Amino acid sequence: MKVSKSVIRAVLRGSRPPFESRHMGVGGRRLMLALLTAAARPPRGTNYQRVTVRGVPVLGVQPPHRGGRGTLIYLHGGAYALGSAKGYRGMVAQLAAAAGMTALIPDYSRAPEARYPVALEEMVTVYSRLLQDGLDPKTTVIAGDSAGGGLTLALAMVLRDRGVPAPAALGLICPWADLAIDVDRRRPALRDPLIVPSMTAEWAPRYVGYSDPRLPGISPVYGDMTGLPPIVMQTAGDDPISIDGEKIEIACAASKTAVLDHRRFDDLWHDFHLQVSLLPEARDAIVDLGTKLRNHLPVNQVRPDLRTGGLHHMSSTEPKVAVIAGARSGIERSRKDTPR
Repeated sequence: MKVSKSVIRAVLRGSRPPFESRHMGVGGRRLMLALLTAAARPPRGTNYQRVTVRGVPVLGVQPPHRGGRGTLIYLHGGAYALGSAKGYRGMVAQLAAAAGMTALIPDYSRAPEARYPVALEEMVTVYSRLLQDGLDPKTTVIAGDSAGGGLTLALAMVLRDRGVPAPAALGLICPWADLAIDVDRRRPALRDPLIVPSMTAEWAPRYVGYSDPRLPGISPVYGDMTGLPPIVMQTAGDDPISIDGEKIEIACAASKTAVLDHRRFDDLWHDFHLQVSLLPEARDAIVDLGTKLRNHLPVNQVRPDLRTGGLHHMSSTEPKVAVIAGARSGIERSRKDTPR
């Protein structure tokens, strides 16, 4: 089903008041975002598994393609406080299908219950454990949107600084990568139907806590882009967070070695990719991103195996309990059938 941009704009604009309201708690806004992300439907025949990696719940996504060239680790958005693997599984399934990969969506700890650097360190632990269990970094990409895009870039910097093998590429969708200007309330307003600066100004301090918001682990636009994997980035012209993408582009140019592919979609809004099942432009963006990420992987790779960091045995369209081989594995059996 196709829906016009004007209709989707109107729906998003109508959703703005609850997200802006200080009277609605975190739980209510998490539910609101879950309803919005549910508009992204997975390809028919997509399968899921829930596993736990070093205490972090992870949702595995297997699109209905045969084989598989690699693994997509996807870090969901939601201002570090909202969003979930379950809510994002439709869009991630579409991206994984476009890339010809299997996907893993970690449910990292969210603010305000967990502030920086909890989520970042969890992602370092998850990625490192998957490598120990056989995940090949050369056939792995890490991607994320909004806060998950900023977290993706921050994670890549930490992996580089700690000498951990880097993934083949990074994918950034409308990355929220400069929280310092939100803590200082200096983000400009654009034409986005949903996101306004007062929202980012509210959520940034909840994640930052008492840390310096200019730390690269929080705001990677202030970090060194040297030695990072190739970056594929997409931003939206009406998104006030798009200025973070511009700063990433400037930082990459300053490094003189960073490889950046930046595509800007004018007259579109923050995370329009979530309307992939409704909006042709979103479908185009997802296919473009998936194709470009796939092109950074070696050819003729075998299908990933859950026992080595990917997904192997799945038989249902509903999330299942994973069967894991190997007592030493950091991937543990899930105790629940329903993603968080």
